[in-house]
Amino acid sequence: MTDRDPDPYKVIEDLLDEIQLKHFDQAERIGEYRRLVEDARHDPTDDNVRLARSLPGAKYFVTTEYIRQLWLKLEVELAKTFGEAG
Repeated sequence: MTDRDPDPYKVIEDLLDEIQLKHFDQAERIGEYRRLVEDARHDPTDDNVRLARSLPGAKYFVTTEYIRQLWLKLEVELAKTFGEAG
């Protein structure tokens, strides 16, 4: 490792941190979705029903893809750091 090369363990830790934070974000988002559905259940106004029916799932799917890409990066870093298995 040269002075210019990042510490591979730091890179791995940073990727794991980012993945963990994105999962926390996803959990919060799901909680928000649950609240929208619950609001529509107990107070089925046009606005509440519209929001529940059109859950802003695009954010969920974009973040899910971002997490998948982070995992791919992590797999590359693990292979570089620890070598290929088998």
